[in-house]
Amino acid sequence: MDDIYNWSIKNIDKIHVHGSNILTKIKNTKFSKNDKEDELNFILSQYKEWFEKNEQLIGYTNEIIEKRVKWLNDYKAVIKNIDYTAQSKFHSSVLEEFLYYLFRDLLKDIMNSGNVDNKKIQKISIGGIRAYSNLYFAPKDILNFMQTSNMKINVKDQDFSIYRKVILRADEEQKTINVPIVSIECKTYIDKTMLEGSIATADKIKNGNPYCLFLVVTETYDVSYEVDPAYSRIDQIYVLRKSKRRSNDNNSIDYHVIKDLFDFVKTHLLRDWSNIEKKLKQEGKIL
Repeated sequence: MDDIYNWSIKNIDKIHVHGSNILTKIKNTKFSKNDKEDELNFILSQYKEWFEKNEQLIGYTNEIIEKRVKWLNDYKAVIKNIDYTAQSKFHSSVLEEFLYYLFRDLLKDIMNSGNVDNKKIQKISIGGIRAYSNLYFAPKDILNFMQTSNMKINVKDQDFSIYRKVILRADEEQKTINVPIVSIECKTYIDKTMLEGSIATADKIKNGNPYCLFLVVTETYDVSYEVDPAYSRIDQIYVLRKSKRRSNDNNSIDYHVIKDLFDFVKTHLLRDWSNIEKKLKQEGKIL
């Protein structure tokens, strides 16, 4: 297995969050010498196949997205019975990496379209971040406030975001923040407590940038049908298997749900956000 391990060291970087998760676990087993090593080596070989297919496939046509969903289902079926806690993010990190493959080429095209007329543009990035939510000032006393603003930044961990870095300056202080324009929480399932956490996070993220699209992507849904998230600032909750967590449906991840997710994000990225006059004249809609 040394060959495949060497391949992983060479090819997997931090944007490949699931691959990085596997690598971390393999490194830990080498030190602890537990019985997971053979299992993890098998997973790595299956991951390599999934990785190479997605890296080699370029674009975001319906046919390409359908292929990516099929490969996702194939890989998920292989690792279905691998036992790791939710806190380890072994299973949820699969979705995080899948979203990278799903949106990677769309972002490249948007970046290329922004390079017309040789205008200076800032890079739009993709992946997990500590997202900006708000700032405040915390001087020790009035004399300290006369010397420095003591700017403080609050952030919130996000599983997957489309974002750009922004530099903030106050007096002599400078801080770099990550401002998301799309923020997605990835879960294998969501229950009522987790939903309440997502609702609170959506509120914080949108306070930082009201033009950020906030989504929850989960494989299954474990919230009572009597609980309606419509009152929240979550823009949409996508349930990829279209089923409850403890149902006997045994559904695969649905291509049509993924396609709707992709189209929703694409529309948001390409539409006007704060040009109210243009939205009024073209769409007759303000928000």
